[in-house]
Amino acid sequence: MINSIKKIVKKHRLYLLSFFVPFIIMSCYFAYRNMFPFGNSSILTVDLGQQYVDLFAYFRRTILTFNLHSILYSFSNGYGGEMIGIWAYYLLSPINIILLIIPAKFINFAILLITLFKYGLSGLTFSIFLKYKGLKKDLLILSMAIAYALNGWMIANQLNVMWLDGVIILPIIIMGIDRIFKINKYSLFIVSYTSMLIINYYIAYMITIFSVIYVIGKLIIDDNTFKIRIRRLISISVSYFVSLLLSAFIFLPNLIELKNGKGAYTLSTFKWKVEYNPLKMISKLFDGSFNFSQMPSGYPNIFVGAITVIGFIIFFCNKQIRLKHKIIVLIITVILIVSMFFEPLDLVWHAMQFPIWYPYRFSFIFCFWIIYIAAIGLDKQTGHIKTKEIIVSGIILVAGLTYTALNINFFNYMSLTKYLISLAFVAISFIVIHVSNKDNKYYLLCLVVITIGDTGLNAFNSLNAISYVSNDDYMKYTETLNHHVNDIKLKDNSLYRISKDFYRTRDDPIESNFYGGSTFSSTLRKSTPDFNQKIGNAYTTGSIDYSNGTIVTDSLLSFKYFINTTNYNKTYPMIQKSSTRYDIVNNDVQKIDIFQTFKSNNAFPILYTSSDNVFSKIIASDPIKFQNSMVKQVTGKNSDVFNEKMHYTILSENTNPLTELNNQVIAKNNLLKDGEIVIKYKHQKGMVPYLIVPASMNQQKCSIKVNGEELNLPNDFQSTFVVSLPNNKDNKITIKVLNGKVYTNEFNMASLNLSKFLNETKDIRNQNNQIKLNGNTVSADINVPTKRTAVATSIPYSNGWTLTVDGKKHPIKVINNEFIGFNNLSIGKHKVKLSFYPSGLNDGILISLLTLMFVIVFYICKKKRK
Repeated sequence: MINSIKKIVKKHRLYLLSFFVPFIIMSCYFAYRNMFPFGNSSILTVDLGQQYVDLFAYFRRTILTFNLHSILYSFSNGYGGEMIGIWAYYLLSPINIILLIIPAKFINFAILLITLFKYGLSGLTFSIFLKYKGLKKDLLILSMAIAYALNGWMIANQLNVMWLDGVIILPIIIMGIDRIFKINKYSLFIVSYTSMLIINYYIAYMITIFSVIYVIGKLIIDDNTFKIRIRRLISISVSYFVSLLLSAFIFLPNLIELKNGKGAYTLSTFKWKVEYNPLKMISKLFDGSFNFSQMPSGYPNIFVGAITVIGFIIFFCNKQIRLKHKIIVLIITVILIVSMFFEPLDLVWHAMQFPIWYPYRFSFIFCFWIIYIAAIGLDKQTGHIKTKEIIVSGIILVAGLTYTALNINFFNYMSLTKYLISLAFVAISFIVIHVSNKDNKYYLLCLVVITIGDTGLNAFNSLNAISYVSNDDYMKYTETLNHHVNDIKLKDNSLYRISKDFYRTRDDPIESNFYGGSTFSSTLRKSTPDFNQKIGNAYTTGSIDYSNGTIVTDSLLSFKYFINTTNYNKTYPMIQKSSTRYDIVNNDVQKIDIFQTFKSNNAFPILYTSSDNVFSKIIASDPIKFQNSMVKQVTGKNSDVFNEKMHYTILSENTNPLTELNNQVIAKNNLLKDGEIVIKYKHQKGMVPYLIVPASMNQQKCSIKVNGEELNLPNDFQSTFVVSLPNNKDNKITIKVLNGKVYTNEFNMASLNLSKFLNETKDIRNQNNQIKLNGNTVSADINVPTKRTAVATSIPYSNGWTLTVDGKKHPIKVINNEFIGFNNLSIGKHKVKLSFYPSGLNDGILISLLTLMFVIVFYICKKKRK
């Protein structure tokens, strides 16, 4: 047994080392940073901590409980949304099986292990690729595999763990193309490319572009006849098509859904401009050329190590390599470089949408290409390099070093220490490569040692610039929130939503498995953040957060429970306070613990009969007018429940005097002193006050305090917010101008006539429609009276919904471009069923199955023929 193991290890030691060296290097770093289980820190940071960990928790819960319905749809996804897009973008990596093996309380360790495996597998597949390409020197292959696994893109994007599979599979896809060219074998390409399309279609799109460029390059280099080249081109094209059809089961429904989600942000025009001076990219080849500021916007992460850079230069100096080959390599390299600073090409690589954070996401392809070419260059070396070649490579290296030295203060991620580390590695690598005997094993061993030191230090210096979430803080917050949510569920099994005035992430509902009004997902439908903007709530292109609701929106959107926190930030540092709901005080207190749970008696059913006016289009200039119109829609009455003409007084200090709030300019008289205005208003019985805050008054431009407490608003929001105000005997709003002047735009105060709102919506709130949720089907028994012949819901519309009334299919209409509604019902009782099934899923499954059957039959026939 031991001898057998020794033989296996000896035979595959290159591949084992290619996997374990990057794995061990990064394990050492994670241990050094005390990441769980090495300490109390965790790998969670930025989107990994604010988004992916919640989706991984959902993945684990869904699979282990066999809740197959939630694979397709979940009311925890914002107000409710399809989930197949989330699976396709985030969760289909086969390595995620680790999440199912490790207990839930160790989820951070599971994610750490997944990340380490992806580092190791990247090195493994690249070494397999180089071995297939004919490189004979195992230690050279090992050094290049380490450089690939620990390249700058991998280090910078390790938190985007779902993208790392692209780095693993890319070498296999290129190897599959080579096999088609070399021996006319399709299987490796079809399997690897289909896998990539299934695992992450976004990264697969970028790989597709590069693979097409690679195929064109190979066709040009190919010395065969034109006829043979055309035959190979057809073979490749058919293989692409077959892979696309095999992945149709996941690709087709996502393509349909993308039209309403991220596809809605697609740009159709180019701006023909250079994004930055391309010479600045040179600095990204230096050790530790990454920090937090490079995440939202920065230059491409292309660190590959000194050995690789020198090897790439040597490729063009080597006379054994054909000129034609060098020209094609140079053209492909130029295309990749230009793509990283020329906006139209950058846009094409990102599917016609500029990334929100993590720019130049395709730069891992550049790293692959540079390392691959460097491996060829170093492998082709024989004996000592000529003086001319030494001079050429020396001049190029000195030019790059000099440029970076002269501009080092311009790059906030650079330092003198980092520069000197890179300089030392360049100098050592240059001497070793240009002086040593290329067949000497100590030369090759030096390459491995230098690469380990170079890439290892880059990982340490780059990741040290980022902070991480404490494992205990994450677990404590999650356990406490789960406790409160489960307590609500035990007492109430009806269909409702829960809101909060705090969050750890926007995906708290997905993490803790409750129906909320918040989500953070790259697959979010555009209509949902658009609706949130209209009602005066937080949103971005990829997230929504229902925190600053009103009694009206709480009711309309079926928010029955509210979880509140006040001063627990020290005990729970993960808590981010997002609002102060002064208007919650009249609700029934259900539980007072670490958090406080309130129950509202004002929530609408999630499905109810309403006025036919519910389908009318709302044109409103601010969120309060929009909410007024929403109430008119469902009730059919034409009176406002909000009053935007509140009585208040305005006092000015070091600013121009104001007589009203909206559409004003607040300007300092003396720019050297603080300028502020004070708005005073008094208690109004039966009225609930709200403040309308436009984006022009965000926290970057002014400070707003209510009765001495800072108003909870995002740091830099882009739409008008509605926030509740206290209704004490005397109240004061203080606005401090941070810059020279502030434009108030729609800034205003409004008050809700609570008794009027409750009276006008009484019939809706009292409806008992026997609503049930079974899987992805919402059923209800409704009674249509004379005055309310339409049905409204707070269920977001998407293409997958179908409606039956009394067993017969019925057309769906859309309310406010967001929610499901329908009408033309006869007066009386009806049984209503709304069922969700992703549009295009069955067609995609059928296409995939037929294609798979065709491929199997084709290979069986081909084998028999042979």
